[in-house]
Formats: sequence, C-alpha cells, structure tokens
Amino acid sequence: MLPEKISFVDIETTGGRSFYDRIIEIGIIRIENNVIVKQYESLINPKAHIPREIEMLTGITSRDLENAPTFRQIKDDILEILADSFFVAHNVRFDYGFLKSEFQRENISFSQKHFCTVRLSRLLYPEFKHHNLDSIIDRFGFDCANRHRAMDDAKVLFDFYKKTGSDFPSDIFEQAISKTLKKPSTPLNLTSSALENLPEEPGVYVFYAESGMPLYVGKSINLRERILSHFSSDIHSPTEMKISQQIANIETITTGGELGALILESQMIKNLLPLYNKISRVKRELIAVKSRTNKAGYMETYMEPIQNINPEELTSNNEERFLGFFKSRRLAKEYLTSLSRKYFLCEKLLGLEKTTTACFGYRLSNCKGSCMAEEKSIFYNMRFTEAFNTSIIKPWPYNGPIMIEEKSIKGNIEYFLIDKWCYLGKMKIDEYGIPNNQLTDNLEFDLDIYKIIKRYLREPKNHKKIKNASGLSTS
Repeated sequence: MLPEKISFVDIETTGGRSFYDRIIEIGIIRIENNVIVKQYESLINPKAHIPREIEMLTGITSRDLENAPTFRQIKDDILEILADSFFVAHNVRFDYGFLKSEFQRENISFSQKHFCTVRLSRLLYPEFKHHNLDSIIDRFGFDCANRHRAMDDAKVLFDFYKKTGSDFPSDIFEQAISKTLKKPSTPLNLTSSALENLPEEPGVYVFYAESGMPLYVGKSINLRERILSHFSSDIHSPTEMKISQQIANIETITTGGELGALILESQMIKNLLPLYNKISRVKRELIAVKSRTNKAGYMETYMEPIQNINPEELTSNNEERFLGFFKSRRLAKEYLTSLSRKYFLCEKLLGLEKTTTACFGYRLSNCKGSCMAEEKSIFYNMRFTEAFNTSIIKPWPYNGPIMIEEKSIKGNIEYFLIDKWCYLGKMKIDEYGIPNNQLTDNLEFDLDIYKIIKRYLREPKNHKKIKNASGLSTS
C-alpha cells in the first residue's frame, strides 16, 4: 500500500555540509490520501555568513534573512506539519540530514521514514540518463516559477509524485515506492530496538556475535544510515548475509568527524581482529621495499621484512630510503613489476630477477640497458625516482608536532596530535570547555594511519584546522 500521509520537503542552505552549514529556507507540502492538507514555507535566519554563490543560486540575500525567524523559533511548526508522515525529498539524504542536524542542535531527536524521488525516478524511468530536478522539470513540463526556492521545488516533487502515480499501474508504482523506502530487515538474533536509536553522527560501529566475538568494524559519517544499509532488503553480498545471520549486538562510538572515525576504525580493527574485516586485518610483519645505489651508480631496490618501524629512519637522508610498505612479498613484487613496465625499469635492478647477464626485459625492449651499463645512470635514476614518487614515504612537512582540530555538531572539540606521521593520541574538550588529555609521547609508525593523515593533509580545506603543537605536554 502507498503511504497515506506524505510531506514533500525542500530546503535551501548556506552550503553542502549538514554538520557546519545551516538552513536558510524551508518549504513543505503535506498530503493525506493524495490531497494537500497543509503547506508551510519560511525563510530562516542561519546566524551565519551567506556565500555569494548561494545568493546568486537562490536569490536569497543576507538582507532577506535579517528579520527572518531562527530555526529554534519555528522548530515546533516544522515538527507539527511533518508529524506521522513520510518525509520525501529529491536527494533525501541532503534535506533529511540537514533537518536532523538542526533538530539535534536543539536537543531534539528527529527520526522519520523517508524516501527519495531521485531513486524513484531512476527506478521508474531507467531509459533517461539524468534524474536531477531540472531534468525532471524539463521532461514533464512542470511549472516552477522560482527554481531553487524551497516551496516551488517542493511543489515539483508533489507534481512528480502525482505524475508517476498516473503513468504506471498501481502495483508497479507501489513496488517502486517500497524499494525507495529500502526498509531494513532486522537480523534474526538482533532486537528491533537495537536499530531504533542508532546515532546519525560520524563514528565507528562494531557488530558482535552472540558469543561476543567481533564480526565486523566499520565507520561512517552517518552511523545509522550505514548500519541500516547492511540489513537492507536488497543486499546481495555473501559477507553481508553471513553478518546478518550471526549478529546479536551492535556497539557504536561517535566521533567529532570523519578523521576521528578513520583513525578509530583503524585502531579497533587491529585490536579486535574482527572476523569479516579480512582486507584490513594487518599482520605485525610488513615487507619494506628500500632503495640503494650500486657500485655502478644505478639505483636498485631490495625487500626487507620489518616489524618495528622507526619514524626517524623513514624520511632520513640516508642512502637507503623506504620506497613503500606491503603486506606480503607477492604484493610488493606485483607493484615493482607494474612499475618496471610503466617506467621501463630494469627487473634485475628491482630485485625481481637474478642473473649475471642482461635481464629478460632487455631482450623485450622493456629495459633500456641499465643492467648492461648501456644507459647512463642519471637517466635511469630519474625514471626510478619518478616511478616511486607516489609510494615513497614523504618527508614530514612540519618542523614539529601538529594538532588537528575536529568539532562535532554538539560543540565538542577533539585535537589529534600527529608527529612524523605518527598518531600520538587526542585531547578532547567537551561543551563545557573541560579538557580530557589522552596523549602519549611514544612515536610508533602505523602504515594505515600514515595513509589517513597523508590523504587528510592533501586537501587544502583541511589546512585551516591544523595548529602548531610544539612544546605541548603529553602528560
């Protein structure tokens, strides 16, 4: 059966991040048994800067919002019109996520069944490539006087819902609506209450078997959404099915943001060794690929099993450098082989082939003769350096330790202490300004943490969250 009560919702915001940006306009059309029973629209003063591009897109200016009510002032009106209805939006994660965050700032738990008109369009009209709102308006000739204004866009959603209902037989239309709802099926050994109060915040989750054995560790910027996706009715993964059959308990740990979730996930996988995190379960021993220069002046590589990695040695200017770490010799050899073919490197100098004569690649013209001293070492070494540019452990780009700030929507702040690519713990400051120091001065290099921090520092937008931590006490 089709839902009897539906609220078609559209919002305009200051940006795309629900944890930081704010709603500036909302439009809601509520129907009951396909009849409009109430409409609601309002500008909302976000008490925040309105980017120029948002003003140009929506036509809503800072001056328009000066005398508009705040979300706190209209929150009860919004709750009233949405009550007991299905929440419908185009790209529903966006609109629903923003409202969820706004209510959370007011200490209100907001949770409603919802479905997405983008998904509905893709299901019913697969012959079309584009399913954004502009495409739907053009495709069906819907009237939308003010595009990117909340009430006008909400009306398009209602028109689209009516159009799809008339274009298709009732059974097909109801089946499509059911798929868009993507209702999770509760696993046999898990109580439905365990899924009801899952947080919609960033963090880490752990699935446990009835025996207490950890089955799986994962992370997400929206724990509830990610956890429920494991149990959706359309899952096909054999691993997901096994987890669903064995899970008896769920643990969630919220973090301030994605960085904290990534770090915590990496740590918990190593500590708990969950059954189904096979790819991420790391053996203590790694294979290090290192470089050195031979007597003829050519750079070559060799492999070395390693358990404890000294951060001081990673980026030193010694002749022998770490070119990368791998979880097995097979993976290391596969990587070196791929580089030899792409950059015409000698497999003999890469340690892949043992011979006293020319390497096999030389006969196939894949090696330019460095193993026979036919190519000048300076040219070979230039290609060698370029080949390992992405895998080589980069020099630590700061003069000392740094603190990375991450702030949650609740106002809690976490500072992650990093030095020489090593994670030294965090310092948490709660909403009352009380610090909780969880730092150490023990430098221990972890390959997964290195990759997480390297990716984080690669994003220019993250640089403003970095503070100098020289002289910080870890006691």
